[in-house]
Amino acid sequence: MTEKAGCWFAEVVDAAQLTPHMVRVTFGGEDIAQYVSNGSPDECVTVFFPRDGEDRPPAMTAIDGVWWFHGIDPIPEGRNYTVRRFDPASGRLVIDFVAHEGGVASAWALSATAGQTILLTRPRRWYNVPETARWQLLVADMTGLPALGRAVEQLPAGARAHVIVEVLERGDIQTFETAGEVTYDWRVGSGNGDCASVLENAVENFELPDGEGYVWFAGEASTSRAVRKYVRKVLGFPVRQFEIIGYWRVNSEQWLEKYKAYQEEALAVYNGALAAGRSQAEASDEFDAMLERVGL
Repeated sequence: MTEKAGCWFAEVVDAAQLTPHMVRVTFGGEDIAQYVSNGSPDECVTVFFPRDGEDRPPAMTAIDGVWWFHGIDPIPEGRNYTVRRFDPASGRLVIDFVAHEGGVASAWALSATAGQTILLTRPRRWYNVPETARWQLLVADMTGLPALGRAVEQLPAGARAHVIVEVLERGDIQTFETAGEVTYDWRVGSGNGDCASVLENAVENFELPDGEGYVWFAGEASTSRAVRKYVRKVLGFPVRQFEIIGYWRVNSEQWLEKYKAYQEEALAVYNGALAAGRSQAEASDEFDAMLERVGL
């Protein structure tokens, strides 16, 4: 596909167990060689998987500039994932999948073999460190670990960062090559849908270095909300100094069912904030506050 394409087919070249709970899948093929990376550590694509009985997902088409499965039913299952690495010279793209029971993407990754094909969308990003930042606090559970690892690897020489990561077992700890000055705090055996997370407490107990900082967090949605509230309300960081993203949610189906009753009201709050001139981050804060008031 061309550079302006809204999606790319990607063929499995290799799949390997990276750690006890992480599978690394390398993709290639003529189509993915044309992929256009945004270069961000948290470069996110939606991965669409083949439907039952098919060896690849259907192709997207563009209508009025919108790339989607127009006129296709059922739509294939899709999940958001970080591009762990892309090498335009070799046309190889790497995605790390958390291996857990019951997930569509996890089940696919655990059985992935060479030649299987998936579909990727255009990438999005959130990580955006101000030039004036003197240090970074990078926090994630295992779903955010691929983006965090890439962030560490892309640190320029002399950049300071402290990393807090929650993994299921000691074998899930990873090492990264970096030119930055990085300290690590690995929390083993908590969070990740297995038990209560300790990331909120770890962030609150982090002693802030001198100078302007930047906080990036990726993990479970309710924990991300608590961390965002602490960073914004207690530390008083302006929105340009943090990016805190909920990558997944505990009991997501039950949450979604309840959310449907408040969706219209919540979206009205978000869109109203944008119309009033607030930033996307500020609008998201108001959206979150409204959901919290109704127990979501």
